[in-house]
Amino acid sequence: MKTIENLKVEKTTYKKETDENGNTIKVPVTKMVARPPVVVGQGVRFGYYLIDLVFVYILAFLIGVISAFAGVFEIWDNPITSRLLGILIFVSYYFILEASFGTTLGKLILGYTVIDEYAEKPKIATLLGRNFARAVPFEAFSCLGERGWHDSWSNTYVVKNSEKAELQKLLGTFSNTKEDILD
Repeated sequence: MKTIENLKVEKTTYKKETDENGNTIKVPVTKMVARPPVVVGQGVRFGYYLIDLVFVYILAFLIGVISAFAGVFEIWDNPITSRLLGILIFVSYYFILEASFGTTLGKLILGYTVIDEYAEKPKIATLLGRNFARAVPFEAFSCLGERGWHDSWSNTYVVKNSEKAELQKLLGTFSNTKEDILD
């Protein structure tokens, strides 16, 4: 089955030739060329990361308030426990939203989605691995390249919603259904 990594599209270029009268003319040349997916850039990636971070802090605050009312606030006093809870909240936020909608709130606001090599929403196991990879120390610095480790290791891509539709059309899997609106 074709994947987004081995898509080819027809491209027309022009080469200069001399006609029988000695005039220089442009002759169209059509050939098949690789069409890699257009993934999110560093600036946009950082933008939706900041938006998502705000939502993660809001979620952590709400969980802290609920734990205070439930009388179990002392779990936040231990630095190791509170750090592990923070990682769990962070990973859960990304996992639950990406598993449910194929995107996080930050990506949704900026018009991006997570896809697999077939331009579809990734499977649950793939998303779980993708989101636990975020807990690797210094993983955030890997996003200074074209794709972060959590994308490369899980073979996922973050693309604009319109790019997802274009890739699906090129693969012949595009469907315009209501459940695709958030994907």
